[in-house]
Amino acid sequence: MNAQAIHMPVINSLDFSRKAQEFHDIIPLLRFSRLGEYLADANGSLDITLSGVVGKSGEPGLRLAVQGALNLTCQRCLDSFEYLLDVTADFVLVTSEDAIPSPDSDEYDDEVDYLVAETQMPVMDLVEDEILLALPLAPKHAEKDCLASSKVELEKPSPFAALKDFKVGGSQND
Repeated sequence: MNAQAIHMPVINSLDFSRKAQEFHDIIPLLRFSRLGEYLADANGSLDITLSGVVGKSGEPGLRLAVQGALNLTCQRCLDSFEYLLDVTADFVLVTSEDAIPSPDSDEYDDEVDYLVAETQMPVMDLVEDEILLALPLAPKHAEKDCLASSKVELEKPSPFAALKDFKVGGSQND
């Protein structure tokens, strides 16, 4: 077990929810092992808040909020840029995967994110999963800020330009 894993907060998700507990921390980007491969650099930190909640129907849940800035690599110009991250996710805790409503059932709501409750749930894994889901598939600067979009493309001759002077012989009625 490495030193990073020793300091990771671990919660009993059902107890955390029922007791309306809260975890808040500012976590350096270096602590996220899987996120590193998507970053231009690992400078900075993220503000994390995880709250235990009880829904209107009494169901246990978790609310996660993550804010901060990530340095990503633009896929157009390959320069780094600051991407503002603002993630809010609500989860309904269920005791097992069988308790998640089937998409064919009347109870199914595609707006609800279900999470199987764990007695030893690593908070960092949940946070990192949500950050990765929030990242753009192909990160890019805004077009006005991107160096690649300001480059002037050389005008290529049309492959059909030579055909414009080519005419089929005149019709017989001419």
